[in-house]
This record gives sequence, C-alpha cells and structure tokens, in this order.
Amino acid sequence: MKQILIYDGDCQFCRLSLDFGIRHLTKFPRFVAYQSINPASYGLSLKDVASQVWLVAPSGESLKPVGGYLAVAHILLEQPEFYWKWLGFVMKTRPFSFLADLVYKWVAKNRHRLPGGSRACKLEDTFDEKG
Repeated sequence: MKQILIYDGDCQFCRLSLDFGIRHLTKFPRFVAYQSINPASYGLSLKDVASQVWLVAPSGESLKPVGGYLAVAHILLEQPEFYWKWLGFVMKTRPFSFLADLVYKWVAKNRHRLPGGSRACKLEDTFDEKG
C-alpha cells in the first residue's frame, strides 16, 4: 500500500484507532500526524486534515486525496481477509455509505469525548516528508 494516512496526532482517540488498525489489519498504509507535515503539499488545507483522516499519494504521484469514511473503506478494501474487504465494500455501497458517512462525521466531531484520553503510548510516524 503506497498511500500515506494523515491523522490527528494530538487526538488520543485517533491514536487508539490508528493503533487498532496497525494491530488488526494485515496491510496498513504508512502514517503521519498532520501536525508534522505541510497539508498544502498534498492538496489539503489545515481545516481538511484537522477534521478527518486522509489517504494521500506520496509526493510526485497523482492520486486524489480520499478523506473520512472513504479513506477507512479504501484501507479495508486493500486487506487480504474477506471480512475486512466486505466491510470496506459495504461502507462504499448505498445506502450504507450514507450511514458510514454520518457515523464517521459524528465520531470525528465528538472524538474528544470518546475513550482514550489517558493513553500514554506514543505511536511513531512511519513516513517522513523529507525522505
């Protein structure tokens, strides 16, 4: 998986979600906290990256950024296990895509209220913009 997942490195819920993905998904993209990059170099604004996760192409590759529930669905579709692929497919299929979008937006808006505030572990980025 060549894409890079941009996430909120200051959000403990986001870090827990990232940790879950790393532990449970066979194929996981490289990842970096938006606080460590220049979002404009990926065609995104600070508001974009602060509001949801994004899957972007490495510099020099032309792949449109994909955000929110679609980024999650894309990661799931890349998995070799049927159940993750199936979940990614369902998330992108109407009418479930509407529900996936609503749930993702609610979670993103309320992530500061969700579990994880006491997490002490620090995940290290697996991508460095400088090379």
